[in-house]
Amino acid sequence: MTSSTMEAGRAKPVWIKSGIAAVFVLAACWGGAIWYWRTSDNTPGMSDLVLGLLALPSGLLLALWLGKKAIPSRGVIAATAAASPVKAQAAPATPSTPPLAILAAALRCPHGSSAEELAAVIATNKAQPDLDKELVDDEGFPLTCARRDDANDEALQEEIREWQTRNNVPESLFGEAQYRALVLGTAVMRDLAWHAISDLCSAEGSAPQLRLIPILPADWTAEQHSVAQMWFKHIATQAGLPSQDVTCMDGPCRPAESALTNMLERFALDTSTSNARLAAIVVACGSNIDQTTVDEWAEQGKLFIPSRPQGFVPGEGAAGFLLTDLRQAQSIEGAVYTLLDPMVEAKRESSSSGNRADPGFLDELVTRAVKSASIAMADVGMVVGDASHRGQNMQELMGFTSTAMPQLDSTAGVASVGSSCGSCGAVPFVTALALARHYALEKGKPALYMSNDDPELGHAVLVRPAASGS
Repeated sequence: MTSSTMEAGRAKPVWIKSGIAAVFVLAACWGGAIWYWRTSDNTPGMSDLVLGLLALPSGLLLALWLGKKAIPSRGVIAATAAASPVKAQAAPATPSTPPLAILAAALRCPHGSSAEELAAVIATNKAQPDLDKELVDDEGFPLTCARRDDANDEALQEEIREWQTRNNVPESLFGEAQYRALVLGTAVMRDLAWHAISDLCSAEGSAPQLRLIPILPADWTAEQHSVAQMWFKHIATQAGLPSQDVTCMDGPCRPAESALTNMLERFALDTSTSNARLAAIVVACGSNIDQTTVDEWAEQGKLFIPSRPQGFVPGEGAAGFLLTDLRQAQSIEGAVYTLLDPMVEAKRESSSSGNRADPGFLDELVTRAVKSASIAMADVGMVVGDASHRGQNMQELMGFTSTAMPQLDSTAGVASVGSSCGSCGAVPFVTALALARHYALEKGKPALYMSNDDPELGHAVLVRPAASGS
């Protein structure tokens, strides 16, 4: 709306331009003729008056008009070039991104230690945050939080601190909430490293080249990101994967969802062009269960309290999955895997906000995702998202589902993890993907994943049973 208004303000109507040109030509011709007659000794006759005041300006105006018709404007040339079927300057086509295989998923969230457990709690409508036993608001009342009880694993925290000492990493680098995130992320990492060894390492002991894709909180420093990546690599090698075969994929830290989309695409393209055996472990972790964080949010006016229902609910968790290419997944005897199609990302209009539902935005996003996978909307068996209590995100998700996929119940056919996880970075984003894998296997139909909790960006992807595209 804004851009079109500005364009209209810059462009003048054609008749105004023509009128200005005519006035200029008449003024020039008449002014020149009068000046000539006044400075000369000759008195103009009737023929001179007709020639100087009528014929000459009329001829010039006709010449200008004919010239404009003969020479097309730059706008016409640009429009013609855009409409032409021959696109001389078209961008080179990018190679299509192949689907990946999800061999395993793991999670540690406030309402489950596996996708199966979380799905069972969601089905009872009990996957909600609760009043916390420790965190309080500025008036001393308990806060609504999504806490994971075993995130304060003292033995594992001590193990992390000892590793920090051996590697000359100051213990003060991480705070209470960050240690809780690392504890949960470590549990997920160990689960997935075990799957990588049992599923991908051959009897001779050869292992694939493993790419680690850690998705860490955006408010962590670069040093904290680097040390956490080192720790997760340590966990992978501790499980038995060769250190020289484990590398971390680098990507932009903000926003984390876009970074994951980018790195998944890069990994998928690598698997299609490399002769080496490749695998990847995605792990996201985060925690805001910390009184210091709560006090900062309260001071900034963004903490959830009864009088501020659009505030953030402190949460924590970790989630991840093990990926490889289809060729390698198909070679594993008895492997149970799903297909992860290329993720689609879109930016909301600048005028949109998290407080207003926009089903049209989801329609465009999902249409692209479904089209790229050659799947009909009627084939979708479940919708999974990361929508939280904030704004109209859940209503947007359910409204779109009831309209675009009438075969699904708008309540039982939609599962969202945003509220159950609370606010903890990209953890709900990855948790929902792990949950989509569970539903695709359980129902034997594609699960449509939609991320709409971010006020600016949206993502969509299909997670399909292997039988539907392997």
